Amino acid sequence: MKPAATLALAALLLSLPAAAAPQPAPRPNILFIVADDMGYADCGVHGCTDVPTPNLDALAAGGVRFTNGYVTGAVCSPTRAALMTGRHQLRDGVPDWIPPGKPGMNPAVPTIADYLKKAGYRSAVVGKWHLGEQDQCHPLNRGFDEFFGFLGGGRSYFPDPPKPSQGKADPYTQLVRGREPVVETEYMTHAFGREAVDFLTRQRGKDQPFFLYLAFNAVHTPMQAPDDYLHRFASIEDQKRRTYAGMLSAMDDAIGRVLKTVRDAGIERKTLIAFISDNGGPITRNAPNASRNTPLRGGKGETWEGGIRVPYFLKWTGHLKPGTTYDQPVVQMDLMATVLSLAGQQVDPKWPIDGVDLMPFLAGQMGPPHPTLYWEYGQQWAIRQGSWKLTFALPGKEAKTPVLGLFDLTQDIGESRDLSLAHPERVEQLKAVWSDWRKSVGGKF
Repeated sequence: MKPAATLALAALLLSLPAAAAPQPAPRPNILFIVADDMGYADCGVHGCTDVPTPNLDALAAGGVRFTNGYVTGAVCSPTRAALMTGRHQLRDGVPDWIPPGKPGMNPAVPTIADYLKKAGYRSAVVGKWHLGEQDQCHPLNRGFDEFFGFLGGGRSYFPDPPKPSQGKADPYTQLVRGREPVVETEYMTHAFGREAVDFLTRQRGKDQPFFLYLAFNAVHTPMQAPDDYLHRFASIEDQKRRTYAGMLSAMDDAIGRVLKTVRDAGIERKTLIAFISDNGGPITRNAPNASRNTPLRGGKGETWEGGIRVPYFLKWTGHLKPGTTYDQPVVQMDLMATVLSLAGQQVDPKWPIDGVDLMPFLAGQMGPPHPTLYWEYGQQWAIRQGSWKLTFALPGKEAKTPVLGLFDLTQDIGESRDLSLAHPERVEQLKAVWSDWRKSVGGKF
């Protein structure tokens, strides 16, 4: 472990007598939990009142809640690519979601699982992959030891209907264990929770650390929930919102079973747990699912806050103080940098990462982990520096002329008051910084 990380972790230990203070866990277990298309406002700690999320709320309360937690992608594949590599997705050819049959994430770039394998970890993916269906992009060729899930971007939550014997399985949606197709009889969210619990149970009592990447496809369309969950929310009149509530509640229950398995195994102090959504909830387009991003503007597929600011929690019992909120901007790429530092792994200099080790900052290091953050999706881009955010969009379906706006997020989280005319010098400064960054990652806007 790096000296800086060791000092940071020591400062983060809960208040205990000096003689009894536990030492930082060597090579902690890692558990990443990712929701799909979950709205920023759709958990209790962010103000949701119609859909209880007790397990997510407990996870947030048990560690650090990032009030300015971001993802670098406005849709799924870009966010997942940057999560797996610690690098902005534009560097590695994933500017948008990956359609069936199209090339996936650059197979030459090391993933977090590749690095952790060198550190002796056993790694598994349970759930949605969406980083390429070609063999070179398969999780088992990207550092993982186990895979249960599907390679594409979405599928039915209920068991697949029987296919004609001559029919060929769709590699994009086919559920597989390893590389072998499987027939699943449970609701998909339940199945992914079950498989995660099984993996954790099989690691019990072993000295080998593990990395589990649990990537739910909930609450992405299609809108499908079991009857018992629909009955749970019979008081919600809007049918789509009721179905969304059932899907979200099923995911929260599955997360609860996973967290209970960690507790029952007695490994909470040895396990770093992170939760994010892959992007904001789709409100009016990009397969809207009745999610809510209040008080943020916009949603999935947009570089407004509603598309890129997400629920973001980090828990490590005995090392991160419960009930902590951290207000400086962070991104999902930081999880890889943090984990590699804890695992004692050096980044391959051929593939430098953009993420930052968060532990020193959570221990009290002053200043922001990222002086500047950048986004690009389709015909939109955005940059955040301090409290200032500049957004830009080329003409499209919703605007006949280019749209540029400057916002002070400290005073205007909803991006409703454009200050670009009042601060033209700030606009030009941020445009220049974004332009330099865009050139550095390659390609053209």
